Amino acid sequence: MSASSRPTFGVRRAVAGIAAAIVAAVTFAPAPAMAAAEPDQPVVHGAPFVGSTLTVEIEQGSYMGCGLAAGPDYSIYWTRDGVISSRQWPNYVLTEEDQGKTIAAHLVASQNGCGGQQVSSEETPPVSASNRANGFTGRGAFELLARRTDGTLMLYPRINNAWEPARIIGPGWNGFDTVFSPGDFSGNGANDVLAKDSAGRLFLYEGTGSGGFVAGRQIGSGWNGFTSIVSPGDFNGDGVNDVLARDTTGNLYLYPGNGQGGWLNRSLVGTGWNILNQIITPGDFNGDHDVDILARDTSGNLRLYAGNGAGGWRGSATIGWGWGGMSAIAAAGDIDANGNVDVFAVDGSGQLLAYYGNGDGGWNGSGVIGWGWGAFNPVF
Repeated sequence: MSASSRPTFGVRRAVAGIAAAIVAAVTFAPAPAMAAAEPDQPVVHGAPFVGSTLTVEIEQGSYMGCGLAAGPDYSIYWTRDGVISSRQWPNYVLTEEDQGKTIAAHLVASQNGCGGQQVSSEETPPVSASNRANGFTGRGAFELLARRTDGTLMLYPRINNAWEPARIIGPGWNGFDTVFSPGDFSGNGANDVLAKDSAGRLFLYEGTGSGGFVAGRQIGSGWNGFTSIVSPGDFNGDGVNDVLARDTTGNLYLYPGNGQGGWLNRSLVGTGWNILNQIITPGDFNGDHDVDILARDTSGNLRLYAGNGAGGWRGSATIGWGWGGMSAIAAAGDIDANGNVDVFAVDGSGQLLAYYGNGDGGWNGSGVIGWGWGAFNPVF
């Protein structure tokens, strides 16, 4: 299976005012013979949420010679909502101050050669709150939390495609029947954990951003009427992370977060979801920048439910078969750090398997990334 490229930002935009300010301070010289015509626009890669890193693909060949052998042949800068940012090139790490803003990249030829030609990327969608895919140690890496049979919660950090030593978060987590991460739910920039006890009380454990959590506080009651509670990230497009909950009749409800650890009014977003025995929240799985849902049905088929970015759906498709033998299926970001979100599963022998997304709603292979995970419940 070959991986297809992830849709990126690439529509040409004019930023004449900014360009004029740059050009005015430079003396023009004749263009060298090797300078090419106006190049293609830069293309920004990366998910637009706090903690993610944006990178840029540029066509360097069209700028060759623009510096008249003095170099560099071009200069590059970022803008946020159209205003030049102080962030350093080449990468742009999204922070809390970027939330709700749009980011773009701009290339300007060195003026002594190519006469001020400039091209710009398309602006990103507005930046959302930190997504679960950003991990718990603030490094933007695929990381897992797992509960042992004695109730101890463990953090398994992972960076540069390799596991780091496990860390103990704390004991006593066997008092919860549902534990998951919504990403940043409290608005502090770090990823959090939500946990429901047998009485139906929902607790928020705010992340510290360095692999720890502060003491829990109750943010809801009456949640014991749900058979599944998950967090898709920002499902309704308002920039903050949300929760989905399925009741015993198969109705699926959206509980929008308010960005401060609380709630906006819920809405019904689906019916008939009781034919599904596992709901997975990978984020944007099909590359359209809207978060999606994966779900396994009772026949072991894996389905993609494409979100529309406004709290609804674009459609659904079956994307896998034979998933019934997995004891756990979930998603926690980009395992192989190639820019596409992935899925992990624990099989009957306790192997931890990675299923690599191709960025277009399909797959690009799989592999074993761990052993001995069958004793954990849950893994998220």
